[in-house]
Amino acid sequence: MTHPGWGDDWNAQPVPAAPEHPETVRRRRTSYVRARRRRNLRRVLVGCGVVVLIVIALGVWLAVDAKRASDALQAARGDVQDLQEQVRAGDSAAADKTLVQLQAHSSTAAIATSGPVWTLAGSVPWVGQNVDAVQTVAQAVDDLAQHALPSLMQASTLVDPAALAPVDGRVNLAPLQEAAPAIVAADDAVQITAQQLDDLDTSSLLAFVAEPVETLRDQVADVAVTTATASRAAQLVPAMMGAEGPRNYLVLVQNNAEQRATGGIPGSVLHLRADGGAVTVVVERSGGSLSGFADPVLPLTEAELSLFGPLLGTDMRDVTFTPDFPRSGALAKAIWEQEVGDTIDGVLSVDPVALGLVLDATGPVPLSDGTTLSGDDAAQRLLNQVYLDLDDPRDQDAFFSDTSRSVFAAVVGGQGDAPAVMDALAEAARQGRFMVWSADEGEQDLLAPTVLGGVLRGVDDDSAVIGVYLNDGTQAKLGYYLDLLIEGEATECRPDGSQIVHAVVTLQYDAPPDAADLPSYLVGLDSIVPLGEIRTNTLIYAPAGGGIDSVRVNPDPQGLLAQIHDDLGVGGRTFTLKPGESGSLELDIVTGKEQRGDVHIRSTPTARQKGDAVVGSACEK
Repeated sequence: MTHPGWGDDWNAQPVPAAPEHPETVRRRRTSYVRARRRRNLRRVLVGCGVVVLIVIALGVWLAVDAKRASDALQAARGDVQDLQEQVRAGDSAAADKTLVQLQAHSSTAAIATSGPVWTLAGSVPWVGQNVDAVQTVAQAVDDLAQHALPSLMQASTLVDPAALAPVDGRVNLAPLQEAAPAIVAADDAVQITAQQLDDLDTSSLLAFVAEPVETLRDQVADVAVTTATASRAAQLVPAMMGAEGPRNYLVLVQNNAEQRATGGIPGSVLHLRADGGAVTVVVERSGGSLSGFADPVLPLTEAELSLFGPLLGTDMRDVTFTPDFPRSGALAKAIWEQEVGDTIDGVLSVDPVALGLVLDATGPVPLSDGTTLSGDDAAQRLLNQVYLDLDDPRDQDAFFSDTSRSVFAAVVGGQGDAPAVMDALAEAARQGRFMVWSADEGEQDLLAPTVLGGVLRGVDDDSAVIGVYLNDGTQAKLGYYLDLLIEGEATECRPDGSQIVHAVVTLQYDAPPDAADLPSYLVGLDSIVPLGEIRTNTLIYAPAGGGIDSVRVNPDPQGLLAQIHDDLGVGGRTFTLKPGESGSLELDIVTGKEQRGDVHIRSTPTARQKGDAVVGSACEK
C-alpha cells in the first residue's frame, strides 16, 4: 500500500525545517545590526574625515588669503599716507608713482578677500563679523584707489596752487572750472567710501583685525576732509572770483585790541571787486564812518537786543558783537548798502594775527613811512604799537589803510609761495581769524559747514560745541593785554550719551601797572571805568540740547545773566579788572543727548590765544 503523493513529486518537496530557537534568532539579528552599525560608522568616520580635511583645506586657504590681504592692506595704509604728503607738497610725479603702488596693493587685498571661501566664512558665527570687516575695508580701499583717486589726481594737476597764483593781479580760473566736475564726482565717491568704513563697528572685532581697520578708516576720513574742501573750492572759487560776472565784497578788518565775539571791532572796512579772476580795492572806510543809524538796519530779535543791544544793527563797529558770523555779514551788508549804496555779494573777515600769518608766507611788505611790516611784528604793531606812536585817530586810520593795501597788494600780486599763502589762510580760518559769508544761498550752504563759515552752532556731528565769547565794554584798546585761558575736562559719560564737562574760564589782564598813563585813545574814557581798567562781557554758550548745570564766579560770587540765543542756552557775566587782576568762571556744563564725541570749545580769538580747543570725550575713554 502506497501514499498517493509518493514518488518523484514527493521527493521534490522541501524538507520542512524545525523552527529556530528564539535565542538563536535574537543573536543573529544582533550580529546583523552590529555589522550594519560598523558599516555606518565607517561611512560616518570617512565622511567626517573628508569634512575635516575640507575644513582644514578651507582654513589654510582662508589663512593664506588673509595673510596676503593683511600684507597688502598694511602696504596700502603706507601708500595712502605717502600719497597725502606728496599731494600736499605738490610732488605730482611721486604721487603718480605712489598711486600705482596703492592700486596694486588694494587690488591684491580685494582679490584675496573675495570668492566662495570668504563668503562661506562670512556666515560662520563670531568669525563672520571679522571676515565681513576685512572684506569691506579691502573693497572700499580698492574702489578708492581704482576710481576716485585717479580722477582726483588728474584734476589736481590742473589746479595746482602755484598755477592758481595771481599773475599781473589776475587768477586764471579756467583750469579750476575745467576740473570742477571731476573733483566733485571724486569727492562724492570718497565720501561714500568713508561712510562705509565709518559704519563698521570695530568694538567686537579681534584686535589684530580692528587695529588696521581703524587706522585705514582714520586715513580715509582724512582724505575725505581734503576732497570735501577741494570740492567746495571748485564749486565756490570761480563764481566768487567773478568768473560769471563782477562781485562786490566787504572785508572787515577786526581789531582784537577791542574785543568782539568773533575777534574785535571792524575798525577798517575794505570794498573789493572781483571780476574775471582779478580783485581790486574800490574804497576803504573806517568802521566809525559807518555808524549812527537811528534804527537797526535789520530787525533784531529779543535775545540779540538783550545780549548785544541795538548797536548790533546800527554801527559797523558792533556787528561782530554776535558770535554768529553769517548774521554779522548780513548786518554789515545792510549797513554798507544803506550808507554807500553798492550791492554787496559777500563779507569776509580777517584780523592782524591772520595778516601776520599771511606775511610769514609772502615775506615783509613795505609801508609808506619807509618801514616794513612782517609776520613777526604785524600783530603787535597793528594792535598796540600804533596807539603808542600815533595820538591822532586820523593818523591811525591812515596807518591801517596803508598796511591793508600793502598786504593785499602782496597777495594779489603773487608775492611769496602760493601754497604757503593758502596754508596761512587755512590756519587763520582754523583759529577763527578768517571767515567768509556769501549772500548767495547756494554758496552759503557750501561755506556754512566749514571753518570759514563762522556759524554759531551747539553741536557738530556727535560732538558738543561750547562757546566762550568776549565783548569789550570799555571802549578802549586795552584788549591787547587781555588773555583768555580755558581749561576743560569731560568728567562723566551718562547713559543717554550726554556728557558733563567741567570748565574753567579765566580772564587775565596783564596791562602794565601804570596803564592809566597810556595814551588816551588806548585807555579810553574814564566815564565807563577808571582809566587803565578793563571791562569785558563774557558769554558762555551751552551745547545744543544741553545747559549750564552749575557756575562759580571768582572773585565775586554773583551768578550769570541767563538768555536763549538761536536755541542755545547762554550765561553772561561782566568782569571789571585792574592791571594784574584776573577773573574766572568755573562751570559744569551738560551736553545734549548722544553727543558722545570730543567736546569742542569755540572762543573769541584774542591777540595771543587761538579761538578753538578740544576736550577729550568721557564716552570714549
